Order: sequence, then structure tokens, then C-alpha cells
Amino acid sequence: MYLDSFTYSDSPRRRPHTSTSTARAGTLPTATARTTSRHFHGLNYLLVVLLLGSNMPTALYSLYRHEFGFTPLVQTLIFAVYVAGLLPSLLFFGPLSDALGRRFVLLAAIFFSVLGAVLLAFADSTVWLFLGRISQGIAVGACSAAGSAALIEHEPARNLRRAGLAATLTTALGAALGPLFGGAVAQYLPHALVLPYVLFTLALLPALILVLLLPAPTGGQSRPTQLFQVPHVPAPLRRVFWLSSLGVALAWGAVGLFQSVVPTWIIDLLDVSNLVVAGGAAALVMVCSVSAQLVANRLETVLCRTLGIGAVGVGMVGLLVVDFAPSLALLCAVTVVVGVGHGLSFAGAMRAVGAAAAEHAPDAQGGTLAAFFTVGYVGLAVPSICAGIAITVQGMHVAVLELAIIGAVLCGVVAVLGVRTKGGDRAEAASTVA
Repeated sequence: MYLDSFTYSDSPRRRPHTSTSTARAGTLPTATARTTSRHFHGLNYLLVVLLLGSNMPTALYSLYRHEFGFTPLVQTLIFAVYVAGLLPSLLFFGPLSDALGRRFVLLAAIFFSVLGAVLLAFADSTVWLFLGRISQGIAVGACSAAGSAALIEHEPARNLRRAGLAATLTTALGAALGPLFGGAVAQYLPHALVLPYVLFTLALLPALILVLLLPAPTGGQSRPTQLFQVPHVPAPLRRVFWLSSLGVALAWGAVGLFQSVVPTWIIDLLDVSNLVVAGGAAALVMVCSVSAQLVANRLETVLCRTLGIGAVGVGMVGLLVVDFAPSLALLCAVTVVVGVGHGLSFAGAMRAVGAAAAEHAPDAQGGTLAAFFTVGYVGLAVPSICAGIAITVQGMHVAVLELAIIGAVLCGVVAVLGVRTKGGDRAEAASTVA
């Protein structure tokens, strides 16, 4: 998951204050520029590997269910508990990285990621899976909180747009590669529930060295007033915030189904035993999402947001069709629609919230974005838990029917509200001018 990449980097109160942060690429000595470039690419590598590790279990849930015999509800809880570790970590490590430096927090992220891999690799009961996922959530929260700020500090040309784009692309790439990597290793190599984590830990070693080589804080950094921030949305932003956030929550809820339930559903419904194919749906939805975000800036904000949530609603109906007429090709098409819808919805909502915060509450951008991402992560977890309950109580077919209908209806409501709000805003602006 990558929606947390910009939590702290866009806040004016949290601009990095290192000794080189105000320098321009043209004034940097060649050796310094080369070193800065190496740090920048090393941070990109770290983000890819950490997100890869946290998304590997997506392709392995069916094996864990066979190994430990837990219910679909427990499976979705194992997926969702990741958020329980991520959210507090995101809100805690962001200010801490400002106080103690990016290197300290990134080392903490590596530690918790390795801890999670060890717990999952040597799991002999379901409890170990919960602990491992919580540890992975803490790692991603810590890395996300400091990662985008570190990328800005070490981007050779101090190009904020390039650093932000790098944060989005690398974390999305890791989220897409995780299910494919985990599924491929488990499918074609021995020790299916151990070897993926061993290889992941080995891949982290170069990242550890690169982080250790990052420069220590120079002492010129600002100190936050508190090391844990509760998200807060100022009153002038709340209409835009909730309309945008609810759409993103629904979009992330659909993606959460692809990361928690759909891989197992593919195996059962389509009689597919290949774990790469099962994990491929989760990877494809992320690839389509980030691809849509790359072209979303060509669309007007409200149109982007409305098309996105509309596409997610169509995708939910598509899941219903696949359940009645099983087809791998049709499922791939539905996955593309959901991924594109998520990307457009997130890009439009992020742009709307960011613009509203910059205009009406520039001193509260950090808290507003933290609240925005918090709602998104809740949206990621809650539908997956509801899916697990429904599948356990009613069976897969009825659960998919209910979730598809509810999801499509909610997406339609949010899309209509978005269009009506746009019209209301125009009318209000016209009356103000008159």
C-alpha cells in the first residue's frame, strides 16, 4: 500500500532542514551530487523491498488456511490487523523522524520488517500470523512517515515533484511485486511458507547498508511539539474532506478485497491452484491504480474523482458477474476496472483535499492529510473484516452477492453527491460574485 507516501512531505511545518536542503543541483560539487543521487536511489530500493515484504502474505493466505485450519473471518482479520500496527506507527514515527532524523526511523522500519518476516516464517499457530502482520504494519508506517521526506532531502535536484512521484511509484511497485514474488517462490520452490521470507530478508541487507550510509542529522532540524499527532480536520475543509475521503475509503475497500479475499476466491471459484495467478489479481489492481494516477492530472479534479468512484462501483458489479459466470479473463477485466477506479478516485480526492487545505488552512495540512490517510486505511480494513464475517456465516456466494451490491450502491451515492456538490459550489461562487 502506498497512499501514505505524502503524509508529512507536503506540510509546510515539516519541510526538511538539512544543511543541503536549500542547495541547487547546479551548485553542488560533483562528488556531493553523486553521493546524494546514490542515497536517493537507495531509498527507492528500500521502499520497494519493504512494501514487497508486507504484501507477500497476500498470495500465501490459502496455504496458511490449509496449515492452521482457520476460517475466512480469521483470514481477513490477519489481513486487517496490519492496519492496527500501521496507523499508530504512521502518526508516531512521522514527528519522531523530524526530531531524531530519517536514518533512525528507517532503521526502525527495517527492524520491524525483519521481525515480521521471522514471525511469519517460523509461525506454528495463528497467533504468530497476527503478530507478524502487526510488525509489518509498524514497519510500513515508520518507513512511510520518513521515506518521502528522506526522498525530498536526497533528490539530487531538490525536485519535489520527482521525489513525490518516486515515493508513489516505488511503494506501488513493491505492493504489486509482493503477491507475485511470494506466490512464485511458494509455487515453484521448496519450503513455501519459509523461503519467501528468507529471500526477502536477504534483499533487505543492501537496503540496511544504504540506510546506514545516510548522513546523520546536522542539528539544524526543527523539533515537533509532540511525538504523537491526532488527525484533525479544520471546519472549513470538512465538506470536501469527507466527500473525498469516503470515496477513497470505498476505493480502498475494493482493493482490500483483492488483497485479502479474492486470491482465495480465485482458487475456489475458478479451480486455479497456481499461487502466482491467485496473487496476480492483487498485483494487477495496484499496477492499474498507479498507471491511472500518472494520467489523472489531465482530468479536472471533480471529474477525476467521480469517474474513479464510478469505475469502482462498476468493478463491484463485475465481481458479482464473475461469481455467477466464472471466467479468469472476465476477472482480469474487472481487476483492471477496479484498479483504474482506485487510482482516479485517490488522485482526485488527494488533489481536492490538498488544494482545500492549502487555500483555507495552510497551517493544518499535515493533520488534514493524516486524517485523510487514516480514513483510507479504515476503509481498507473494515470491508475485508465484513467480508470475512459474511463468508464464514453465509458462504462465499452469498457474501460476494451482498458485498457487490452494497459496494456498488455506496459508490453510486458518493458519485452523485460529488456531482451535486460541484453544482452547489458553482452556484455559491456565482452568487458570491453577484
